[in-house]
Amino acid sequence: MSGPLLLLVFALFAALMFARAVPAIIAVPAMAVAVAALVGAPLPVILNDVVAAGAVKLAPAYVAVFAGAMLGRVMIQTRIAEEIIKRAAEYGGDRPMIVAAALMAVTAILFTSLTGLGAIIMVGSLVLPIMMSLGIPRKLAAVFFLMAFATGFVFNIALWRLYREILQIAPDAPLPPEVARFALGLCAITAAAVAIYAFIAARRAPELRFWAVTTKEEILARTEGKRRVPLVAFLTPFVPLVLYVGFGWRELPAFFAGALFGVLLTEPRAAVRTLSASAVRGVEDGAPAAILMIGIGMLLNALTLPAVKEALAPLVAAIPLRSPAAYVLFFGLLSPLALYRGPLNPFGVGIGVYSIMFATGALPPLALLAAIMSVVQVQNVCDPTNTQNVWVANYVGVRVEEITRATLPTMIIVCLIGLVLGAAMFL
Repeated sequence: MSGPLLLLVFALFAALMFARAVPAIIAVPAMAVAVAALVGAPLPVILNDVVAAGAVKLAPAYVAVFAGAMLGRVMIQTRIAEEIIKRAAEYGGDRPMIVAAALMAVTAILFTSLTGLGAIIMVGSLVLPIMMSLGIPRKLAAVFFLMAFATGFVFNIALWRLYREILQIAPDAPLPPEVARFALGLCAITAAAVAIYAFIAARRAPELRFWAVTTKEEILARTEGKRRVPLVAFLTPFVPLVLYVGFGWRELPAFFAGALFGVLLTEPRAAVRTLSASAVRGVEDGAPAAILMIGIGMLLNALTLPAVKEALAPLVAAIPLRSPAAYVLFFGLLSPLALYRGPLNPFGVGIGVYSIMFATGALPPLALLAAIMSVVQVQNVCDPTNTQNVWVANYVGVRVEEITRATLPTMIIVCLIGLVLGAAMFL
């Protein structure tokens, strides 16, 4: 009987997060304690094994988030990111869709390394006004930005660290090459979908209007008279990715190498001051994600308690996920459940669902990873509870739900095609 009761606990906390009555950073650890208590775990087990041990279970993941956020701050303080965006806008001239395509490509590249709301605000504050000043409608500019963000975020190695810790995919070894191959395929699928969406949207866009308060020229003039960033410094966001994927470096040294590369090429005399300030600001930027990961670690430990696994195993086994067709249809058609911190959102209630699937062996770890990465593409672009969605919607002056309605069909298709690729590779 405890299996259905556990599902009711998940449903209760999902409803609380959906209604925004309880934030995820509170709901997830509370769910962990509730799950452990429901199966009769003794108080010392709850306090020591679930709460204390769970709080540090994902330490490598949130350290990677802090390191990635530090690199982001380095790129902000040294003006590397600003210069990259400026060059993209300059070379696009006054052709709106050419400029938009260039800025989307740059945004995708930047978010392979950047992490946190601070990076979203910095990049968005430059990219969105340029798009809108060229007549791209407000909502379309917001959609372009979020889709570009999600395209690059497929390769964000701080996020990969979280996935590897949750699913125990070679956590102490170099990244398995098949994971990189799947990520490359998912990135290509997303990029193709974004390009098709942009082409169709451009054909349907109303007359060009100059919505923005600032014009493109005013945005570009911000750096006039300032020292130019060396072109080689534009490689900074690629450094961690190359070291991580190509040379098997761990996340922390890879991010540190990228930060050092950027600082030494732009502000060598102020390197210590810049790195120190960036480290402090990086901790601030990464704190919300790290706090959520502390709760996720607690929930992971709660769900691996023998009594919990025993109660949930029959329920999970009833879903024939090892069939490629069932795998694609289950995660693809239910991918909207990743919205509102729902049961397929790995940063909400979904962490419980995925953890149960992993703990009970419902799917091979790499197949489960492919499912999570595919579903996260829906969540990254469409979820109205995302901080990036809320900020972007407020910035351009549209309701956040409008972005969800405009992007959800496209991102479900991306998810389905990604799942087909995952099934072909891992099932």
